[in-house]
Amino acid sequence: MRKLGICVCYQHRNYGSQLQSYATTVELEKRGIDYEIIRYKKKLTPSLAVKMLPKLFNPVFISDRVKIRYKKNLMMKTHPQLGRDNAVRNACLAKFSAEHFKKLSPVFLGYDELKKGAEKYDAVMVGSDQLWAPGGITSDFYNLMFAGEGTTRLSYAASFGVSEIEPKLHEKYRRFLSLMDYISVRENAGKRLVEQLSDKTAEVVVDPVMLLSADEWLEKIPSENRSNEPYIFAYLLGPSEEYRRQITQFAKKKGLKIITSHHMDTFNKADEGFGDEAPFDVGPAEFVNLIRNAEYVFTDSFHGSVFSMIYQKQFMIFDRYEAGTITSKNSRIDSFCENYGLKDRRFGGDISAADNPIDYAAVCQKTDAHIKKSKAFLDKALADLG
Repeated sequence: MRKLGICVCYQHRNYGSQLQSYATTVELEKRGIDYEIIRYKKKLTPSLAVKMLPKLFNPVFISDRVKIRYKKNLMMKTHPQLGRDNAVRNACLAKFSAEHFKKLSPVFLGYDELKKGAEKYDAVMVGSDQLWAPGGITSDFYNLMFAGEGTTRLSYAASFGVSEIEPKLHEKYRRFLSLMDYISVRENAGKRLVEQLSDKTAEVVVDPVMLLSADEWLEKIPSENRSNEPYIFAYLLGPSEEYRRQITQFAKKKGLKIITSHHMDTFNKADEGFGDEAPFDVGPAEFVNLIRNAEYVFTDSFHGSVFSMIYQKQFMIFDRYEAGTITSKNSRIDSFCENYGLKDRRFGGDISAADNPIDYAAVCQKTDAHIKKSKAFLDKALADLG
């Protein structure tokens, strides 16, 4: 049987990254594909150091990595208890990863070893998440540039994370996109970028978590309600105190408690004092169940929004990024709402709109058609591997 190597963020300390990686492997196993997750560890060499220099001048990379790392280090010094609490959450994420990702390659140390090890794959696939974002594209891993000649290269629901690419990176993108055999992206903006930066076409497909129905997710993650009373689940990563104030007022009006997650990436001042419960012993399975069993969901998270739709919740989406800025990653929410008829789920200043009924029959009609189209893409791209 022919073998597939996949590049996914299965170990990232992030609910969405692990859940979409898991859904990708479930879909491959349903199809009988012989696959393994490629594990690659960079080895610092002079050429790698030179290659990493442009990142220091990339605003997206600086926003995502440098600032977060700085804030995390500061958090550990000024809020030691929070560091211990986050260790509990990270342990839950590590446990999920260890239990759900078994088909792993050896660790390829350094790029030469990666290229040599990849010779055993007949095809390589990059998964979903923001793996084609400008901040990390120079690594030549998630763009599949390590694959040898004759190896089939494909992407499933790859995301650029942004709506525009700086001109100085156009050639880099053109080079790897031109080598791809099958390209699918998660956002409408991603399709436009592929076709702008190369002579290739791209299919817009559903996020991997949507490939599994609500019943299939229930089979993989049994329902468990940690609350003995009705609640709102507020999952906010951004720093808006105003959003949290309005959610608090909404909860009081409805007589519901708020379960939330504090300080997901770094210390977040707006989280202090917000919510009635803020458990840290929450891994990906618990995250799914917090959405599954909530009365309402308020979120600025992409996967928080997607699972709210899967479980047909009354939900509202807040913008985490300022629209129009180079570091904005709102395009994934834009596509999600536009493609599935959920534009009215975007917060427009009136939180009471969360009570407006959602026509889930119409939403499901759109999602079912898109899921069918997405699986047809996989049928075509993986035809030689089954």
